[in-house]
Formats: sequence, C-alpha cells, structure tokens
Amino acid sequence: MDKPAKKAIIIKVNGKEQPYTTAMSALPQWSSEQNEEQSEEQHDFIEWDKQYKTKRSPWRSFLFAIALAVVLGTSFGFLVLTIIPTAEKTASPATLQQEQKEEAPIAQRTETVFVIQGGVFQDEKAANVYVQKIKAQQRPSVMIGKQPVYVFLGMALTKEEAKQMASLYEPLGIDTYVKSWNVSIDEKEKEPFVTIVSVISRLLNGQQLQNEQWKQLQSYSPHNEQVKKAYEALFTFRQSNDQKQLWEAQQHILHVLQ
Repeated sequence: MDKPAKKAIIIKVNGKEQPYTTAMSALPQWSSEQNEEQSEEQHDFIEWDKQYKTKRSPWRSFLFAIALAVVLGTSFGFLVLTIIPTAEKTASPATLQQEQKEEAPIAQRTETVFVIQGGVFQDEKAANVYVQKIKAQQRPSVMIGKQPVYVFLGMALTKEEAKQMASLYEPLGIDTYVKSWNVSIDEKEKEPFVTIVSVISRLLNGQQLQNEQWKQLQSYSPHNEQVKKAYEALFTFRQSNDQKQLWEAQQHILHVLQ
C-alpha cells in the first residue's frame, strides 16, 4: 500500500514563504542584509564598549592611586605615633641632661680686690712704653682696658696690704695709686684665687706662711691657666726661696684681671 505523500511545510521568513526541509537549519535563516545590520550593530557595541572602558580606566587608576595613598598615609601615621613617642621617651632624659650641661653657663662671681695702679693712658702705645719701663725693673705689670688704658702693678685682698706692696715700688722711682677693682672669676676658682692673691701679697710684704697654710694651698687644684701658673710659682718659691718667683706669681695673677 502506497504511503501517503508528505505535505510540504511552508514557513515564512522575512515575509516570504519558503518550504521547510530537513536540510534547513532548525533556526530561522537571516538575509545577508540583516546579517550585515547585525554585524554593524555588534561592531558599534564593541566600539562603544572599548571607548567607555578607555575613558573610564584613567579615572579608575586615579581613584585607585588616591585610595592607596590614603591607606598608606594612614598606616604610616599610626606607625609614627606608635614608635616615635616611645623613642622620644627613651632618649629624651639623656638628651635633655646633655643639652643642659652644654648650655648651662659657667657660674661667675665678682670678687673685689685692691690693685696698685701705675698709670692711666689714652692709648695702648703710650701705656706700652710705660710697661716696658716696669719690666726693665723686673716688676710685674698688666694693661687693662682700651680708652683709657690702665696699668696695674700688683694686687691684694685688702687696701692695707696693697699699700704695703706699693711701697716696694718707691725705691724704683715709680709712683703708684691704690684703688678697689672688681674681677670676674669662675665660682669653682674663687677660693684658690682669693687664697693665692692673699699668699702672694703676704710673702712679698715679708710675712711667713706656716706649714698648715702651705698644706691648705696645696689642697687646691686650680683650672684657670693663669691661676695655675701663679700657684706653681709659689711652690717653686717655697723650694728655692727665690724672690723672683714671687714676682712671677704676681705677674700671672694680674693676668686674671684681663
């Protein structure tokens, strides 16, 4: 028995009727024009997406950089606040103590003494001529000041001792004048300075020191260069009994006034 003929299936594609066969794809076929339109639309979409991404990426990088900087800055800030105060607390006491030692001024004391003045001059040249005259007599002298220039020949703690010392210059034909004078001395050097000035004037005036007085003098350790030299000259005199050492000690102690 003959099989009934299969009826052709007619479908419409883009308004046109077309017979359906098994060779045809299960999906509807598009015309070449539609394929081109679809390709153009896909192309336009891809191009727009690329432009959008291209325009958007710099801002993303910029915002990312800002966010990263904020995070790093905040982290570093916490690190600084955590570490540095601890280091400062540890180092500050020693540092402060060192700075105080470096900046602390040396305590000065003003001591009043009595000087033997040889003359007063308006300039150093005239004063220097007078000083050379004193040195020729093997006596101490020192120039103090600029205008006027004072020339001092000796120093003592009391006015009476200074006058007695001044009498030693009379046989040399040197006129003198005794007056008070203030000298600035380191607080630590004050006691040895006063003692040495007193010892020099007493010895020059013909007095003698007891062993106890020499022991007291020997207990000092002066740091001022001129005070130290006067100190050494005194002990040289004790050993040699050379009167020149007393005048040498007087010369060094006078330099403290400069």
